[in-house]
Amino acid sequence: MIIVVADDFTGAAELAGISLRYGLNVELCNSQVTYSNTDVLIICTNSRSLSNEEAIKVTANVIESALSLNPTFIFKKIDSVLRGYVMDELKIQMHLSKNANAIIIPANPSLGRIIKEGEYFIEEKKINNTDFINDPEFPIKSSFVQEILNSEVAVLKITDELPSHKIIVGEATTTDEINNWANKISSDFVLAGAGDFFAALLQRQFKKEESKTAAFKTPFLYVCGSSFKTATDRIAELKQKANTITAIDNYFTLIKTSEEKFVLAINDKVIDCTALQLRKAMAITTTKLIDEFKIKELLIEGGSTAASILQELQINKLYPVNELSRGIVRMKADDLFITVKPGSYGLPQEIKNIYFSCR
Repeated sequence: MIIVVADDFTGAAELAGISLRYGLNVELCNSQVTYSNTDVLIICTNSRSLSNEEAIKVTANVIESALSLNPTFIFKKIDSVLRGYVMDELKIQMHLSKNANAIIIPANPSLGRIIKEGEYFIEEKKINNTDFINDPEFPIKSSFVQEILNSEVAVLKITDELPSHKIIVGEATTTDEINNWANKISSDFVLAGAGDFFAALLQRQFKKEESKTAAFKTPFLYVCGSSFKTATDRIAELKQKANTITAIDNYFTLIKTSEEKFVLAINDKVIDCTALQLRKAMAITTTKLIDEFKIKELLIEGGSTAASILQELQINKLYPVNELSRGIVRMKADDLFITVKPGSYGLPQEIKNIYFSCR
């Protein structure tokens, strides 16, 4: 069994989707680690939404439990752009696993996210010149990996020798380089990184299988908890298409685009409210709407938002069924289907067809 420990829910779901590509059985849990007869067990700690002290504590508990299951390997899923408590959590894993070596491969060349000459680029832009500079909790203010991590890690090219007793960040500008990193390292390393690196590790052992087509159900609720411009622009367009628009609790707007299609979005001008308070309020409102409209299909945009909603719904275990596109995975919990997507990722065509039928 392979175990993945992810610091947010969309990251956990992304790796669940990648696992599905290889025909693997996947189980996704929130914080609790229990034995499972599955191929890939993914545990979401949601530590990126916690304080530093709380993040270290929950990560330590999960890693200890994961190690007790004697997995083939543990993969620490981090944010591909290095937000969160990356170094502190990795050092805890290294300590508990009694391993002095760790490698981080955060680049996702397949998504236009690369690291070269020690700097992070997204679609050829330095990362601090993108929307990530406006992240409400972990703004990215530098393009240099060492400055983002606030640590003297060794940032190496694939052609460099691997030092011992060191945390390494591997540069990568192509998928081939990611694959080469996967082939270069040994079992002596604690493994951390993003989706491309995890896929490269899996393809060493497994073959891809044909993906299953999703059959969406209605009523359908789309919850947007992302502040990315692409998400807010999308909400503005949906408002123009709306049958009705209703304000809720001074925080949110409910957009009804048809009898069985709803959108919950944050009001344009929410004041005197922290990100944590807003997520909690959105989770409570979402739960009420699911009950009121008998929702069968739920799309959640934003990892922290997804984690809060699942906690409010008391959902601790999900079973991934469809990878709609990279990082966007449809899962089942009892009679509810839940799809989650990172705010920075685009909508898959299947979802566009539901809410933007003209496209």
